[in-house]
Amino acid sequence: MRDRDQDAAGAERPDPQTAGKDTLYAHPRGRADFAFDHAVAAVFPDMIRRSVPGYETALALTGLVAARHLPAGGRCYDLGCSLGAVTRAVLSAVGDRDCEVVAVDASAAMLSRAKALAGPAPRIRWQQADVRSVPLARADVTVLAYTMQFLPPADRLPLLARIRAATTDGGVLVLTEKLVADGYFEALHLDFKRANGYSELEIAGKRAALENVMRIDAEETHLARLEDAGFGDAALWFRCLNWGSFLAWPHRRPG
Repeated sequence: MRDRDQDAAGAERPDPQTAGKDTLYAHPRGRADFAFDHAVAAVFPDMIRRSVPGYETALALTGLVAARHLPAGGRCYDLGCSLGAVTRAVLSAVGDRDCEVVAVDASAAMLSRAKALAGPAPRIRWQQADVRSVPLARADVTVLAYTMQFLPPADRLPLLARIRAATTDGGVLVLTEKLVADGYFEALHLDFKRANGYSELEIAGKRAALENVMRIDAEETHLARLEDAGFGDAALWFRCLNWGSFLAWPHRRPG
């Protein structure tokens, strides 16, 4: 039995007997900048479930979007795949369809855990690489799920332009990020974390660790950048508090 139950959409559901609980910031520790290391990989499903409102819904719907655009023999890129939740959601949504998912992450710790969670999976091509330089070709679906926010701002438009150049005429980009929001939604996000068991110490510790490595953009900035990258149409299709997901098409959105 795998160490985590997985629903039909590929969402990660912690097994209460074996899954790691996120206590990385439960005690003062002077932790350095946030990094996707072995410690984070061990607790990442619990961390993201308790930190990102709407995560399970966005994940399941991402699989359905991908299935609509991924033909037999097609290719999906999961850029910044972390533990492979998006990859598994896509494959679950397409069923037995013959396709390839190229799952890319720079973190050896995250990829190692992702491979163990996926088990034998001939349709997945795992690749340890920087998403900013990994070769892209004939992309029917590309997913950037909580990845762009960790890239230097100057590198974001060049990456999107490369994705646009590789996207097939019937393809789509799914871009999911934390968004700049007003104080009301920021406060609700903090309430969400507290309701999921995070203490004030943990919330403050995580915020300090992310301060230098996670830089978020406003909805308008994302839409303008997608246009500048050459996408013909884009829309915010999912939002929960200060987290949202965009779809971008090479020409116009399908009817």
